[in-house]
Amino acid sequence: MGPEMSQFLSGMKKTMEQVVLPNLTDRFAQEQAGIVTATLGFLEQIHDKVFHYELLEHHLYRKLLADVAALLDGATPPGHEVAVTLEALHEQLAATAGGDVHLRPYHFLRGANETVKEHLCTLIRNQPALPDPVREAFDALLRPFFRELEVRERAWVKPLGFDAKADELPDIDTLLYRDGRLRLADDV
Repeated sequence: MGPEMSQFLSGMKKTMEQVVLPNLTDRFAQEQAGIVTATLGFLEQIHDKVFHYELLEHHLYRKLLADVAALLDGATPPGHEVAVTLEALHEQLAATAGGDVHLRPYHFLRGANETVKEHLCTLIRNQPALPDPVREAFDALLRPFFRELEVRERAWVKPLGFDAKADELPDIDTLLYRDGRLRLADDV
C-alpha cells in the first residue's frame, strides 16, 4: 500500500519550507519558492475534490442548458448562430446523457464541461439577437447561475488567501457535499 497523495504533497511542502526556503539567498528565488510552497499546500487541500467539482459543474451546466435550450428553441430562424448552437448543444447533451458520466475519465468530464461552456458563451454573445421577452427570460436564468458560480469559484481558491473577503465565503466542502455525498443539480 502506497502513501496517499496528500502525504506526497505534504512531504514536498515540508521540504520546501524546511530545506529549500531557508537555504535560498536570492529574494526573488525565495518569493518563487514561497509561491510553490503555498501552491503545494493548496493542492494538498483540494486534490481529492477536483473530480467532484467537475462532476457538480457538469450537472449544473446540464440543468441550466436544458432550461436554456427549452427557452431558446424556435426563438431564431434556422441557420442563425443561436439555432446552430442549440443543435450542437442538443447533440452534446445527448452525448453525455445518462447516469454514467461519473464513470468516465476526468479528462472526458472536463472536456464536456468546456464544450458546454463554449456553447453557453455563444448563446450569451448572441443574446441581443433574441426577442425581448426571450432575452429577459434568458437573463433571468443566467443571473442566479453565475452568482452561484462566482461563490463556488471563490470558495475553491479560498485557501490561497488572495481574496480579501475569504472569511465571508463558505468552505468548498460545504458547497460540494451534503450529508457526506456530492450535491447534484437536483438537490442544490
